[in-house]
Amino acid sequence: MSVGGHTKQDALREVERAQREGRVPRLEQADLTRVDLRGADLSGGDMHEADFSDADLRDAYLCGAYLHGANMSGTNLVKTNLSKATMTGVNLVGADLLGANLSRADLRETDLGGVNLSGANLKGAYLIQANLLGVDLSQADLSGADLTGANLSGANLSGADLSRANLSSTVMVGTTLSNANLTEAVLKNADARQANFSSANLARVNLNSANLSKSILLSAYICEASLIGTNMVEADLRLANLSGSNMNRVYLFHANLEGTKLLQATLYKANLLHANLRKADLSRCNLTEANLSDAQLESCLLRNANCTRATLHRVNLRDAILTNASFAFADLRGVQITQKEVLDTDLVALASAKLDPYTAQLAGLPA
Repeated sequence: MSVGGHTKQDALREVERAQREGRVPRLEQADLTRVDLRGADLSGGDMHEADFSDADLRDAYLCGAYLHGANMSGTNLVKTNLSKATMTGVNLVGADLLGANLSRADLRETDLGGVNLSGANLKGAYLIQANLLGVDLSQADLSGADLTGANLSGANLSGADLSRANLSSTVMVGTTLSNANLTEAVLKNADARQANFSSANLARVNLNSANLSKSILLSAYICEASLIGTNMVEADLRLANLSGSNMNRVYLFHANLEGTKLLQATLYKANLLHANLRKADLSRCNLTEANLSDAQLESCLLRNANCTRATLHRVNLRDAILTNASFAFADLRGVQITQKEVLDTDLVALASAKLDPYTAQLAGLPA
């Protein structure tokens, strides 16, 4: 029996009948405003364009329900099971989804602005181009979710699980992702300016062409990641671990990388102008054709680093460990360096570099 557009009493009778007869309810366009459906089983039901505003659906089962265009404004959906539900175009303004199960739910282009999704299960959910502006998603499970083109600006994703999630072309300006798990996530072309990734796990993440300017990645784990062409201008990467990452053509000027680990990272043609690399570990790092002009490299480790054709104008290399570092055809004019550091380098390669007379003299090379 269809109750499309029928009264609240008709709708409630349909719920009771469906449960008694063991079938899915037909509640399309039904009036269910302010009803108490706590713990009710509405799984698989057709409830498109139904009005659930201010209803109580705590602990209810709506698995696989068709809710397209439904009004759930102010609805209590705490711990409600909405797994595999179709929720496109649903109005969730003021709804409470604390601890709700939205795994594999279809929320494409849905407006979730201001909704409480703290601790929610959104594993494998479809959130393509959804509006999650300022949403609380702390400790939420978004593993494997598709958030392509979604707006997450100002959202709280601290401690959230975003492993293997697709965040391509998302807008994440000022988003909090501290202690989040982003292992193998895809953030290609994402706009994450001023986002906070402190202590986040970004192992094997794809950040190609993403914008992370002025973002905070303090103590973040970003090993074996892909950051090709990534904008990290003025980013805070202190004590982060980027070992083994592909950072070709990355933009890191004025970035703070003090104490950062970059072991065996590839920074071909990277822009590190004015970057702070004090005490950073660049051992076995590939810096071929990188621009490190005016960078601070005091006390950094460059053991076996490849700086072929790199530009190091006015770089401070005092107390740096340069054992077997190669500066073949590099531009070292204006560097601050002592004889100890010079003699540790690959002197054969250094002979082809552009040197100041003083540096050449320290190396025993003709000026």
